[in-house]
Amino acid sequence: MGSISETTIAFGLLRYLGFLIAITMCQAGVAIMAKRKGDNSIQTQQMATLNPLPHIDILGTVIFPIITILLNSPVVFGWPKQFDIDRRSFRNPRKDINIVYSFGVGINFAIAFLCILILRFSGIGAVMPTPTLDFTKPELLSGLIVTLIGISNITIGALFLLPLPGMAGWNILINNLSYNKAKFLNEKATIISIVGLLLIVSGVLTFYFRIFLFLFLFGTY
Repeated sequence: MGSISETTIAFGLLRYLGFLIAITMCQAGVAIMAKRKGDNSIQTQQMATLNPLPHIDILGTVIFPIITILLNSPVVFGWPKQFDIDRRSFRNPRKDINIVYSFGVGINFAIAFLCILILRFSGIGAVMPTPTLDFTKPELLSGLIVTLIGISNITIGALFLLPLPGMAGWNILINNLSYNKAKFLNEKATIISIVGLLLIVSGVLTFYFRIFLFLFLFGTY
């Protein structure tokens, strides 16, 4: 890992690993909670696992996040494979849907908080990737890994909170609207997805994500 190119590749792989952990934990959390609430569909059973493979979507989990890493984006964006929850077995569908999706995002924030505690009380603090980072020091390497996992989880949690199709925030929003309003938004889902993606890629929402990044980094010191 002496050359810059090798260091860059190592950083990229670690960032992708953090991203993969974040989306897997969120989506698995949604499926596990849905299962506990009574959803015994085959698809939910398959998604209720910490194995990342069932959660991989070629575009959202491979292509898009790798592009953001290659472009040196401050955060890695992407999404897991989507699946439909069977709410017919839920005792209180509206309440349970809110709980299910909130639980998934909550896991991301819980992991980020755990990373904050580890970095803060270990005395290491957040370790950001730089070309001069000394990989021979185990405490710095472990600090970097924990930092990247924490950043990935808090940014993915922030992303999934947004009311964009496929995100937890969208599902919670649709779940709490009237039938006509929910139908109207679902009909416009494609347009909303495109606009949301453009807002993220163009950097318009950068300030939103930086708030969460600031809270994470501030908490580690």
